[in-house]
Amino acid sequence: MAASWFQTPRRRAGKKAGGVAPAGMQERPVQRGAIRLLAMHRIEAVHVPNGTHLAGDKLARIKQMAALRKDGLRPGFPDLILFGPRALQIGFVEVKREIGNGLSEDQESWRDDLIAWGFPWAMIRQPEEALDVVRGWGWIR
Repeated sequence: MAASWFQTPRRRAGKKAGGVAPAGMQERPVQRGAIRLLAMHRIEAVHVPNGTHLAGDKLARIKQMAALRKDGLRPGFPDLILFGPRALQIGFVEVKREIGNGLSEDQESWRDDLIAWGFPWAMIRQPEEALDVVRGWGWIR
């Protein structure tokens, strides 16, 4: 007899109980696909985990968030830092799921600051867009 976990279909990520999964590719596969495509062009993509799910009651979560901010957590910071094949090629990419959400106020603020400081910034919703972005920045042909 098969194990119970094998017989019962698992709930899929991104799907609420009794609900329908959102259409389009979720953020994680977009990000992972972009990282793989960029690596093929000698562009290093580094993810800095800046969003987090905190455990515990409200007070515990407040304390955890305060500690994380002291450690350098900055809400809205872009998902990927890109390092191009040539010296001083540094850019920032915000990854969003294929269909749905836009930028938060914190993300818009980071976008505006990074661009003002002279860094390239982009938002992508599909892995292939990462190549279009770095091509637009002049990093690849």
